[in-house]
Amino acid sequence: MKKKEKRYGLLKGVLILVVIAFILTWVIPAGGFTSTGYSETGMARLGLYDIAYTIYYALSFGVDKIVLLLAIGAFYGVLTRTQAYERIVSGIARKIKHKKIAVVVFSVILAALTSLLTQTFVVLIFVPFIISILNRMKLDKMTILATTFGSILVGIMGATYGTDGISMFNYYLGLTSTGEIPYDVPALLVRAGILLIGLVLFNFFTISHMSKVEKNAESTDLFEVEVSEDRASKTKNMIPIIVVGVVILALAILGFVDWKGNFGVEAFDDFHNFVTTEIRIDGSDSANDFFIFQDLLGTGMTELGAWNNITISAILILFTVILALCYRFKFNEFIDSIKHGAKKMFIPSVCIVGAYLLMIVVYQSTYVATIVNRLLTLTDSFNIATMTISSLILNIFHTDLGFTGWVMGSFLPVEYADYLGPVYTMFTSLYGFVQFFIPTSMILGIGLLALKVKYSEWLKYIWRFLLGMFICLLVIFILMAII
Repeated sequence: MKKKEKRYGLLKGVLILVVIAFILTWVIPAGGFTSTGYSETGMARLGLYDIAYTIYYALSFGVDKIVLLLAIGAFYGVLTRTQAYERIVSGIARKIKHKKIAVVVFSVILAALTSLLTQTFVVLIFVPFIISILNRMKLDKMTILATTFGSILVGIMGATYGTDGISMFNYYLGLTSTGEIPYDVPALLVRAGILLIGLVLFNFFTISHMSKVEKNAESTDLFEVEVSEDRASKTKNMIPIIVVGVVILALAILGFVDWKGNFGVEAFDDFHNFVTTEIRIDGSDSANDFFIFQDLLGTGMTELGAWNNITISAILILFTVILALCYRFKFNEFIDSIKHGAKKMFIPSVCIVGAYLLMIVVYQSTYVATIVNRLLTLTDSFNIATMTISSLILNIFHTDLGFTGWVMGSFLPVEYADYLGPVYTMFTSLYGFVQFFIPTSMILGIGLLALKVKYSEWLKYIWRFLLGMFICLLVIFILMAII
């Protein structure tokens, strides 16, 4: 019974939220916001057919993330069948003399990458590697969960240029030009400040927990190394893994930082256009020209800075094959390795579907807009309390910040033009804030299931941080509104 609670406690929370969302479609009328205000559209009740429709669209919305998770699993499935990978992670763990400093360093790296990169899930590529190091440092499961997945959540809350949904939120609010919110210096400094405060407070509680935990507390490793004796001596060479790891890290940064939109750098766009359109072998006519890189890479390959989850998934699969060739995997051994690794990521992938189930329900019946309108009209003008509560409700039900932009985007810049800075900060930071505790948080759910930590245990661990962080955010919101 205890084992089932570990495995299905989070799923119970997801289903409860989805059921509540379904029931509310029968109680609250739907509505929508435009630049001129709110208008009610009547009841939009969901029935039996809509259950199947919701599942279908939840799968379609989450397929890119699921593919990436499975690609990560396959990649580490091959890595962990080599002695070289064990030598790397064990060697790093042995050289770390101060565990608390190492935890803070890993936390800062993951949070900073998340805050900067345009896609959150790409950061998960490096999480199993860090987990293996922390495991060999004999740290407990909660510390490992907080240092890895928890730090990613801090990065989402303190988003500067990156994270999922930000670009679409900016698009629907009409804030896509450099020099305007969200890219002007004061706004960036505020969000960087939220990131810094979040890291300090979060790591304070992590270090405090490390000081209290028992030395023999249960540890965990997402991908355990399993190398047969006859393969151990043949897979000791660390160079292929080190080279591949460095290249993947470089590609993740180059491919998922919006160089053009955030920094005005057009070099990558020009380079992409050159290699895909200029480098070619002329055919009998222009229709038969062979565009070498365009045809080899595929027409869907975009320039650096505009990559998506499918792009990095394809690259990860390519490097998985390269590593298998470097270490001379037999075909059957290669298939068994990727199957073993991908299997470990299958159940965590369910969290993605669960999160999108909730979003699709409120997409079909936009009653959340009605709730928010009732809150915002309690006062005649901008109010910190009603706006904060509205943002919390929207972020809890919507899962995706881009969807919140779709619902509120045309309304906020017009109605709250004089307070757009604090409004923008509220929505983006509180989006990350709620991800720490809602059961439909994808990153949290993946971490809980992958590391086999109870949802209730996480809530007991994180509530002090949430209370302190919420107070800090409120102070920031008030100061932004006053200044």
